[in-house]
Amino acid sequence: MSVPGLLHGGEEEEKLAVEGRSSNHFELAYTEYEFLIDFGQAYGDSGEALVHTRIIMTPRSARTLLQMLQEMVDKYEKTIGPLPERNA
Repeated sequence: MSVPGLLHGGEEEEKLAVEGRSSNHFELAYTEYEFLIDFGQAYGDSGEALVHTRIIMTPRSARTLLQMLQEMVDKYEKTIGPLPERNA
């Protein structure tokens, strides 16, 4: 079964239903052969986070993801406006 899907660069595509998870916490690591990105949710000022998803990819896929994210941020800022800087 497919459902009307996600917005992908401004174009709606048909995708299989997937679970959406909110994430405001990220942990990154790498080895010679793979990059790991953990996604989680941080609550309050404690700094503690619940990690819920790990994505493992090749270094080449990590480079592709980096480029795709940069393109999406650029499009967002052109159509909606600049993103505020992150507070340390």
